[in-house]
Amino acid sequence: MTTRLNLYCHFNHTGVGRHSENIHAALAKRIPADMELRYLDMKDEAAVAKAIAESRDGLDVTIFFWRQPVEFVRRFRGRRVLWWAFESDLLPKAWLDQVEPYDEIWVPSGWGQAVLHAHGIPDERIRVVAEGVDPTVYCPEPLLHRGFIFLSVGKYERRKSIDEIVAAFGAEFPADRYPEVRLWLKADYPLYPHRVQELSERVRDDGRIRIISGVASDETISKLYRVADAFVFPSKAEGFGLPCIEAIACGVPVIATNVSGQSAFLERIPGLFVPVVHERAPIVDPDYSTFYRADYGNDDFGNWAIPSMASLRAAMRTVYENPAEWRKRADEAAAVIRREFSWDAVARNVIAASRR
Repeated sequence: MTTRLNLYCHFNHTGVGRHSENIHAALAKRIPADMELRYLDMKDEAAVAKAIAESRDGLDVTIFFWRQPVEFVRRFRGRRVLWWAFESDLLPKAWLDQVEPYDEIWVPSGWGQAVLHAHGIPDERIRVVAEGVDPTVYCPEPLLHRGFIFLSVGKYERRKSIDEIVAAFGAEFPADRYPEVRLWLKADYPLYPHRVQELSERVRDDGRIRIISGVASDETISKLYRVADAFVFPSKAEGFGLPCIEAIACGVPVIATNVSGQSAFLERIPGLFVPVVHERAPIVDPDYSTFYRADYGNDDFGNWAIPSMASLRAAMRTVYENPAEWRKRADEAAAVIRREFSWDAVARNVIAASRR
């Protein structure tokens, strides 16, 4: 009989929403004749109820892209998989209790696998299934421009180290000596739209800094990467790091912290990106408190990476002073990423994993 592969998710412009939409599109092109692919929009209660009623032991595989209440997950017959990305090395008991009904937990990196193992989850329940990038959209075709552009893409929150990027840029490239060097930040945060306004106000005296906001298509974001001379991503923690892998696929020299989820692909390109030195430190973050304090209770949030300002400045200087060398390395990195982390490659991995 046909195996039914259910993707329980919701397509939107968040990282998880884009991940689920991209893997669905890739699977739709590659799904074999003995498998049926279903998109279960978690917002469509009627469709979800129908899928639960029709689920079958031994034949259905349902992949959840968000943690769900235990009793709800148990209503799905067949294999239940949680494709889970998290950012801290310490997971609260509330989350660990929620993963109990899943037969397997997929994580996008070996780092995530190690975190789960440290929390006592058996290795046989854990599988590394990376996320990916669309090589037809994110491709190394640099766009002509004047001057030198540093770019960063990510929500304006403490985790993304946007303030550190601005500070490093201003200190290493003062406006009176480097008028041609620019910094572009795609740093809006739809949940907190006032933040990008506050950032714009903070940097308004430096006309070289451009703040870009608003929802953009993959094609538009790709052009943004390809006009840049360097991509700066000293993130403190990532579930996977889609902006970073997209920039690499576009052949842009990348400056990044090799930590947490993004280590999945950065470890595949040693010497082809500029690493930022960092130190491990407790997570102190108002957003973590807002979203997760109820789950963690009185416990700490775990640790993340604090980038070294000296290392970040040196990395930006290195790429600026050696653009041809780092563009050459970036092209090599792009070839690796586009081959090993295409959504088609991820889809093949998902199909194989679903047959276990």
